[in-house]
Amino acid sequence: MKRTLQEWANLAEIIGNAAIILSLVFVGLQISQNTVQLEQNTMTARAAAVSASNAALRDTRRSLYESAEVLETYLRGNETPEDLDEASLFRYRLLMSNVMEVMVDIHAQTWTTGFSPETWSTLGVKTVERVMSTKGGQWFWAAYADNYPAAFQVEVDRIIQNSSARSQ
Repeated sequence: MKRTLQEWANLAEIIGNAAIILSLVFVGLQISQNTVQLEQNTMTARAAAVSASNAALRDTRRSLYESAEVLETYLRGNETPEDLDEASLFRYRLLMSNVMEVMVDIHAQTWTTGFSPETWSTLGVKTVERVMSTKGGQWFWAAYADNYPAAFQVEVDRIIQNSSARSQ
């Protein structure tokens, strides 16, 4: 059976259309696989960020329980920062800076990278409440709040106001 040129053209068009459809299916599968991989990478990055923030807090805590001198400075700084000598006040400020920088990190990641808001509301807010409820925390924030991003300053001020309202 002899085929005409038109029949060959029709057959080529059918084969071409099938190839296009197969290519689209293949591209769709690749996009789906890439999406799954991106989601997995995002979850891994978020978990690593949470882990890094927790490690930074643990390091600060470790400095307190491993050194009686650092612990004494921290406790005295929380109670009466004005009674600390210059070197102890500087150490206390650095301890507070370490804690607040972790809080900045958690806050920023919550709002920019999709950290679970629960991480901020449990770890972040609660830590800020505890730190800012001390005389030393209040001294630190009054003196150094402007070292932090504006959105974080607003959030800390909101936490302080809410804590004050609840305690009254």
